Amino acid sequence: MGYNFVIQPFHDFRKWENEGYRTRDAHFFEHLRTNSEVDKVIVINRPLSLAERVLKHKRKSYSKGKIIFDENGLAITELDSKTFIIDIFSNDFIKVLIQKRAWWDSVFRSEKTLSKIRRALKQLGIEEFELLVQNPMAVGLFEAFPEQHKIFDTIDNWLEHEQMRNISSIVRKNYNEVDKLADLIISVSANNKKIFPTNTNFKEITNGVDFDKFNIIDGISKGNTPIIGYVGKIQDRFDFELLKKVAELNPNLQFNIYGPLLSGREKANEIEKSKKNVSFMREVAYDKLPRIINTFSVGIIPHTINEFTASMNPLKLYEYLACGVPVVSTGVNGTEKISEDIFIGNNISEFDKGIKKYCSSNTLVNSDEVRKSLPSYVSWESKISQLLEFIKY
Repeated sequence: MGYNFVIQPFHDFRKWENEGYRTRDAHFFEHLRTNSEVDKVIVINRPLSLAERVLKHKRKSYSKGKIIFDENGLAITELDSKTFIIDIFSNDFIKVLIQKRAWWDSVFRSEKTLSKIRRALKQLGIEEFELLVQNPMAVGLFEAFPEQHKIFDTIDNWLEHEQMRNISSIVRKNYNEVDKLADLIISVSANNKKIFPTNTNFKEITNGVDFDKFNIIDGISKGNTPIIGYVGKIQDRFDFELLKKVAELNPNLQFNIYGPLLSGREKANEIEKSKKNVSFMREVAYDKLPRIINTFSVGIIPHTINEFTASMNPLKLYEYLACGVPVVSTGVNGTEKISEDIFIGNNISEFDKGIKKYCSSNTLVNSDEVRKSLPSYVSWESKISQLLEFIKY
């Protein structure tokens, strides 16, 4: 008998299907379902409210899999004999508009929701399982299933997340519950141990990469103008001033910034207008990302250093290196001791020095050597093996 995993992810299957398997929770899902020690993987999507279905036109079904159960606001989709998605459809409308993000917490504590989850698991014949929660607003599941082995994945510290300030009291309460109830807490950063002061089973599992997806070497030209590239969400952590100054110091280089502009739109527009060598590109589909990164001469991580970035571990770091692209980064968590092809620049002068180092005509960057600098233990397969070892012991 292998493990059964019931996962409430940070995002959910609906988002993965729309945007690609680009996030930590999606990679966990992909590699758990292919691991030989795992029998079944069941994803509990965040309940879909009537408000979202009407106002955001969110679909109830997917392009993949087949619905094997659909009754009274509960649906189960079978992706294959090993993998299932549980969907709960709530008729909440006004409540969602009033509570906004706080609704996530209340809906996962609702007996109506929990009874549907229990029914779905019974329908699937799942009695014992590893309950993996990756969303701080779904901690109500720990109280609902006290008899199961409970794992919490701390992807970052929501107490330091700018966009979560209005629900910080709920997040703090939920972290306290995790501290008391979780049998195992894993995290991308050892710095997050301070959130859970009394839990004695805290383990670090940093992010990883799919080497095969990013190791593309045929048919991609770097071009005559070196491209300094960034991929990822552009939000509070992004240091616009650093980008602006470094672009000024390197007018012969092209800076391409890929990703959704979640904050700082005015700053981005000002930089793009005043600096002809800076382009903020739209978000690219995940399956196209490896080819995009392979056009870079340098991958950059111009993030501010604060409590929030100390709680994170940038996925892009591994993806740049897996593409054979050297990295220039501020000293955010996780950039140390991974590869000799990472240059840390904590101010404008140092950051500029790193870019010039890799773009100098005197420097020959060997992409194969950069790829080899990334140790094999950062693969997602290895991360899942780590998780299973922690569960065993």
